[in-house]
Amino acid sequence: MYIKHNSETTLSICFFSFVYTLFQNPPHIHIHTPTQDQQQQQQQQPMGCSTSSTGAPKSTEGRTAAERQTAWEGIRAHLPRASTPADEQRRVELFQQFDKSGRERLSYDEVLAGCRDVLHLEAFTAHLPDIVQRAFAKARELGPAATSEGRVDAVTFASFRLLLCYIYDYFELTVLFDEADTSGNMLIGREEWERAAPRIAAWGAAVGDAAATFRAIDTNGSGSITFDEFAAWAAAQKLEAEGDQDKA
Repeated sequence: MYIKHNSETTLSICFFSFVYTLFQNPPHIHIHTPTQDQQQQQQQQPMGCSTSSTGAPKSTEGRTAAERQTAWEGIRAHLPRASTPADEQRRVELFQQFDKSGRERLSYDEVLAGCRDVLHLEAFTAHLPDIVQRAFAKARELGPAATSEGRVDAVTFASFRLLLCYIYDYFELTVLFDEADTSGNMLIGREEWERAAPRIAAWGAAVGDAAATFRAIDTNGSGSITFDEFAAWAAAQKLEAEGDQDKA
């Protein structure tokens, strides 16, 4: 008997053939079931948090205080701050590398680019722009490059050493802060402050009565000192570069 096939009939035959084959040979689906140890590890791991394998407290930049201290030792050797002929020659070379515009004065952007691309200071901190901005502002206050309105807007070679000294000091502040922040929570508590007070005083800041100074630094009364509060206080206490400016 002749059966006339149309497109609908062909599709129906193909569909039922596929269903029959699938029923006869069902696909193998593997479902992973965690072991008891894996389940316990998942329950113990807090959501949104990561810790190092050593269990050492990490800062928000992902480095332990010890790792930051090691990086700092390398950076300290690369900042030519001394009033020696060798360091002065290094400053001449650095200034020329920073001064991409050839204006013989450095803008904030040029200083930041030089610190990042020439000195590679970003290896130490993720807050390089903030540190450079603080140091740049301090160096401008003492520099001779003022506009007609009296506003200092650049750093010349005469104040370049001051700039490097301030960068050094602000980097050193991050190390001091990390040493005081033994809990690794990026805050200095009252007890941490009292333990760190002798070290901070030895650095050059006038701590005096540690308890009273803590209350003065903790401007928002939170019971802890943030890095911004610490840096603002230390800048008023000690951040003054020693020695003369370089000759332009």
